[in-house]
Formats: sequence, C-alpha cells, structure tokens
Amino acid sequence: MCKFFVYIISLLICIHMYNCTAYDFVIVGAGTSGATVARKLLDYFPNNTVLLLERGLDNLDPVFVDETCTPEPHVPVTQSCTYPTIVSPRRFAFSPAATFYFSANQPQINSTILFVVGNVTGGGSSTNGMVALRPLREEFTKMSSIPTLEEFGYHSMLAYLKKIETNQNNNFAVPGDRTGNNGPVPVTNDQVGTIYNEPALLSSVIANGVNPTDINYLQIGGFSKVQHTITRNGRRASSAINYLDSATRSNPRFTLINGANVRRVLFSIGLVNLATGVEYQKNGAVINVTANKEVILCAGTFETPRILKASGVGPSAELNALNIPVVKDLPAVGTNFHDKPLTIAKFKYNGYNPKMNETLIFSNATFQQWKVNGTGPLTGATVIFAIHGGPANIDAEFHEQAIVPNNEFPFPDWVQIICWNGSPKSRGSITLNPADIYGIGIIDSGILKDPTDADNLVTCNYKTREILYDAGLITQDLAPPTSVWNDEAQFRNYINNTVGPTYHNCGTARMGTNTSVGVVDKNYKVFGTTRLRVMDYSIVPTVFRVNPMLILYALAEKLAHVVREDSQGVVPSGVISLNFVCTPPLTVLNDYSIWRVNNTYFKPYFYHWVSSTGAKGSYAVEGNSYSLFYTPVNNSQTVTLYINGVVVATRTASSTICPY
Repeated sequence: MCKFFVYIISLLICIHMYNCTAYDFVIVGAGTSGATVARKLLDYFPNNTVLLLERGLDNLDPVFVDETCTPEPHVPVTQSCTYPTIVSPRRFAFSPAATFYFSANQPQINSTILFVVGNVTGGGSSTNGMVALRPLREEFTKMSSIPTLEEFGYHSMLAYLKKIETNQNNNFAVPGDRTGNNGPVPVTNDQVGTIYNEPALLSSVIANGVNPTDINYLQIGGFSKVQHTITRNGRRASSAINYLDSATRSNPRFTLINGANVRRVLFSIGLVNLATGVEYQKNGAVINVTANKEVILCAGTFETPRILKASGVGPSAELNALNIPVVKDLPAVGTNFHDKPLTIAKFKYNGYNPKMNETLIFSNATFQQWKVNGTGPLTGATVIFAIHGGPANIDAEFHEQAIVPNNEFPFPDWVQIICWNGSPKSRGSITLNPADIYGIGIIDSGILKDPTDADNLVTCNYKTREILYDAGLITQDLAPPTSVWNDEAQFRNYINNTVGPTYHNCGTARMGTNTSVGVVDKNYKVFGTTRLRVMDYSIVPTVFRVNPMLILYALAEKLAHVVREDSQGVVPSGVISLNFVCTPPLTVLNDYSIWRVNNTYFKPYFYHWVSSTGAKGSYAVEGNSYSLFYTPVNNSQTVTLYINGVVVATRTASSTICPY
C-alpha cells in the first residue's frame, strides 16, 4: 500500500508539473551499460515498460554510410573511422559515432587533452577496439576491500563475467571452467591472425622477465593473447546487437529514443528525495518523462556527474554558486576523475605487414569479402597481444592494425606499441559550465598531475621496445627516433608532449561507503535519494588496468540482478563474512546442495542466494576455500552455516559485522 501511494504521488507530480509520459524504468544512455540494463530489466520484469534514452544516433542509422569510412557500423575495423588519434583528419571531421570532449589546459603538460566517447547506440562497444579482457583478480580484491563492497570480489564478479559471454575458443566441457558458453557477448580470438613470429615473441617476453599467462582464463597478470567481441561471421558484437537484438527492439514494452540529450533528473524533493523522471531535449523541444519505478543513469563518466549536478545532486557550494536548488549535498560528484595516461611508440617491422596497408584493407574487394562471407582483413582486430600487471607491473598493447593517418607512414611495414599506466595516481574533476549547465562540463583531466605517473610509462616503453628488438621483430625506431630513446630526459619530454588518454576514464560517481567519499552505494543507489541509480564506468572507484568493456557488461548484469532483488522487498541490515577451508573440498557444493543458515534453508543461485524468508547473500568457491556473505536478522545473531547437514562455519555477527 505504501509503495502504491508513493507511485501515485510521483505520477501526479510529474503529470501536473512536467506534462510527462510514463514508463516504469527510465534509463539514460544506451551505451555498453545502458543497453545491457535495459534488456535485463525487460527480462526480469515481464509486466513493466522500459524507456532507453540515447543522445547519439542509432548504430543502424543510414548516416553511418560514409564515403570516408567503411560503410557499415558492424565492421570490426571501423574503429579506424571513429577515433581522431588513429585516423586521418578527413575521417575525424565526419565521424558521426563519437563525441569529442576537450579538457581545460593542463599546466603540467601545457596542453589540453582530447577524450572521445561513443555517441551512438552501443556506446563504446560500437566504436572501440573490441578488446575483451577480464580484470585481474587483484583488482577485484582491491575493490572488494572497500567497506560495504565485499560482494564485488573476484568470485562474485567471475559469475557475472561467465554469464555474459559465449567464449568461442575454449572447451566448455571442462568441469568448473571459468569461461561462459551461453551468454549474449561473443568472445573470440582474432580471426585474421598475428603477423608476429609467436615463438620468437614469447621467448623474448620470458627472457625479459615477463611471465606468460592467459588473462581471460586465469585473470592473473602477465603477457597474454587478447580476445575480442567479434561474431563467428565477422561482425562487431556491440551491446546494440548483443542485448538490443531484433526481438528486444520489437518488444512493445521497450522504447528507444535517439537524439535525446538528458538535461536533469526530476525530483519530488522532501524526506526521501524521490526521483520521478527525467527532462530531456530533442530537436529543440524540452520533454519530460516519468519513471514509475526507477531512473538509472548510464550516461558515462562525463555526462552522469553533469546530469546529477544539474539536478541538484552534488557539492552544495558549486550548486549554490549556480543557483541550482540543492536536492542532496554530495561532495564526491564530479571528483576522482581519472584515466590511464597513454603513449604510442612506432617501429619499422622486420617484414611486410598487410594489416597496415590501408589501401588493401579499405578496398571495395575486401568490403565485399566481409559482407558476403564474413571473412578477410575487415574482420581483424587492432591488438593481438598485451601485457597487463604481473611481476613487470606494466600495461602494453602490441598493435598490428592500420590505425594511423595514411600520410604518416605510407609504407605497410611498421607496428606500434601502446603503453599506459594502469594504476595512475593523478586525479581530476568535472564541474558544470556556468554558461550552459546542460552542456559539456569543464574537464580537468589531471593527467600526469602526479609526476610519478610518468615513471611507469618510461619503464613500459623501454621494456616493450627491448622485447621486440630481442625477438628480431623490429629493425628501426620511427617515432620517437633513436636519438630520443638514447636520452631518458628527452624521452620524458616526448611523453609530456604526446601523452593522451586511453578513453577508459572513470570515478566521477564512485561507489563508496558513505556520502563523504562516495556517490552511490553497493546497490548502485545514489546516496540521499530514492529510486535513482547509476551504472556506468563513473561508479568505479579506481580504474581497472585492462580495457573496461567486459567489466561494464558484468557490472550492468549485476545491477539488474540487484534491482530484481530489491523489488522482492529484501532490505538487508548488515552482512557477515563466513570464510572457511574444507579438506577435502566439498565436491557436492552445487545448486543441488542443501544449504542452511541456522534454521533458514536456501538455494544457491548464480553465486547469490535468496531464502524463503527473504534473507540474501552470496557465496564464492576457489579450490577448497569458501566464502559466504550472509545478511543476518540482527547484529547480535550467531550464525552457523550447514551444507548437507554438516556444520561448516560459525560466526558471531557482532564480531564481523560490516554495516551497509
């Protein structure tokens, strides 16, 4: 009755004050995260409607047929038609799939920084390099060590990483395999293959102190092959295709509106600061829609904090200065902005590299080969090998594909290494533009603000260059020239003059313990508001060192799961961590095991469980080590865990409690 009353009040407010159209869920941003959330909510709530608002064009729009670019938004190599750092100026000027954000001048490098964001249905997954890498275990450990974020550990998130994918290059019959075989996201090895002599490269990697690994299978750092989100018939597998398939798009409960620039969230301001809908602009008209259930911001690291602040959620001093009524004072909104600083080094390859022959790759013949057969150079990916973490503690991608202006190195016999600092210390911010609070904000990238961030870039560049020379794969330094490599001071100047971002920016609406350090809680809810959540890379407290696409899919799947749990009325008061070791391992531990906490029986489901009495939790297994997070009835309850009638662990809640 109470929920129904709140719903009626919010609907009346929106109708009378804002002339709204009503949907159950309103999602802002149809990128990697937003498209995923929209589809999962349609699946989980079969009687509810979903509105997905996207500022950019649909990736099926005819405008993507561009004479300066391969005329298909689903061609893998069309990354080369999106990013200004890797394309000719002509392509840069006519790129309909991207929005360009320029930072304010950065005094530490005496330059501005350009950020490129996918401005199209599917977001980055429609425009990026399709790199499909899972974060390292240690990174999940770091995130889950933040108080209240225990459920974002390796084991819990592995379940979602498996759920999203169909890995096309692994044996799914292996018991306990870490890969997925029934998810919407196809993950595959590069279909064209590498130009490198793999045995020579691997030998040089080992000789230079970098351990080989399989990042996606083991999630342990080192030198690894890279997989990509490409379908078996050679198509780019973006969220606009994986999640917003034809069945979803034709669902009468689903509405996608492109060209919608969301200005702000609408609130019923009061004790609970109820989010009632959003206001957006399309073709010059300002339109309002109401959300009967929730508003979910998936607008990205730049736009989510801008929307929050324009709505009255953010640092009160900034809002007051702009005469924006304060809904909730949240100092962390727009802070903690960071991206991984990146440098590019180019070398003459010891041989012919057809992947750098743009005349060949972008010919009509290769396009027809791709269109008819799904094969050929256009199905290739930019990067085949990478180093992330491990003892070397560097992050590098070995690039083979044609991704630079034609006039720079017209001969097709060169390669490049991209190094980035996967653990930057520098931080920046995003503030509202006083001239237009609904436009692009003022960006302080913070890049290389901490001078030690450049040290890792120096180490990475010299190490990867040594690996390639020792393997006999390169014969000459192209950019920078050898004279710069031979003088570290000059090389550091080269870094300062050429540094750029990876476009993996995050942190501006970070998940945290409380309002002093965070914007959203463990359930993605914006502190101090009701029915408002955030799901995009802005919630990540510290950037992951690998490419973000897979973790975004996984986090979005988790959000949808959390929304479904919340709809069942589960309101936890605390969590107990039960950690135990069994020798021998509990081989019967599976969905058919009988679990019991005290007198409550429950069934594990996808590494989470919900009991008949409404208690909830999650569990994780690795070898013979087990962890279970349990929400107790009260903070003094003693908890005993039984599996198949056997007492496995006992904890007193008051000694291990972590308040939500």
